[in-house]
Amino acid sequence: MQRRQFLKATGVIAAGALFNQKISAGSPCDFSSNRPALDKRHFNSEAVESAIIELKKNCRNKELSWLFENCFPNTLDTTVYYNEDSGEPDTYIITGDIDAMWMRDSTAQVWPYL
Repeated sequence: MQRRQFLKATGVIAAGALFNQKISAGSPCDFSSNRPALDKRHFNSEAVESAIIELKKNCRNKELSWLFENCFPNTLDTTVYYNEDSGEPDTYIITGDIDAMWMRDSTAQVWPYL
C-alpha cells in the first residue's frame, strides 16, 4: 500500500469513528440523579440542597444541571461524617484511601462549601 492511500484510508476511518461518537453523544440521555439514597448519605446540608434546586430551576442546560446535582454535593454525601460529642459538633472527613484527617485534603474537599 502506498503512503498516500494509507493516509486517505486512515483519515476516512478516523472521521467515521469520530462521526459515530458525535451521533451517539447527541442522542437523548436520561439525566437521572446518581447520588446515594438519602438514608445512605453521610451528611445532608439544606444550603447545598437549596443551591441544587435553585440551579436546576434557572439553568436551561439539562446536562449541566445534572452534572452539578451529582458532583457538587458528592463530598458531603460520601466523605463527611457528622456527629455530636458531649453536645459539641464533631466532623470527620475521610480523605483518600486512608481514614486520616489530612488537613490539606480535608480543606480542599470542604472549601467549596465555606
